[in-house]
Amino acid sequence: MIRVQDLASGRAGDKGDVLDLTLVAKDEAAYRLLARVLTVEVVEQAFAGVVPPGPVRRYEVPGLRALKFVLPRALPGGVYASLRPGLHWQKSAIWVLLHLAIEDNKQ
Repeated sequence: MIRVQDLASGRAGDKGDVLDLTLVAKDEAAYRLLARVLTVEVVEQAFAGVVPPGPVRRYEVPGLRALKFVLPRALPGGVYASLRPGLHWQKSAIWVLLHLAIEDNKQ
């Protein structure tokens, strides 16, 4: 088992009630592994109980070796009205993904 943070760096942002999370893989092999294992279902499960239930959208940007996950309605009322802990909680939300343990099939 390895953690996503061993394979990628990440960035989080928000716009209104939308949480936007982007992972950028360190190399092509890491991108292929992440693209295979970080499904919408895996990300929904990772955020279950952390943000209100809702759809997760996944976008692949292979030219940049990036995966983008968009969680609409994750910050009810927007960042200033959300009951999430701390005004800028959304900026640290990327760590929910970076800390995920995944299977490395090379072992």
